[in-house]
Amino acid sequence: MLVAERVNAFITENAGKAVCDNCIVEGVGLTTHAHATQITAALGTTSDFRRWQGKCDLCRNERKVIRAL
Repeated sequence: MLVAERVNAFITENAGKAVCDNCIVEGVGLTTHAHATQITAALGTTSDFRRWQGKCDLCRNERKVIRAL
């Protein structure tokens, strides 16, 4: 499975929750934060996801988050 597919699946599995890139990195097992940011930035431009500055529902930190719609 491609990294983008794994990130998409992680966000979708946490449907209804706002998830930050750091939690995605940990949840998917990525080695770099930049890779998650690149993927979530692209997903955020689609109609299936929303990306904004807010509180992550997993770690409770204020960061850039994404949620599946």
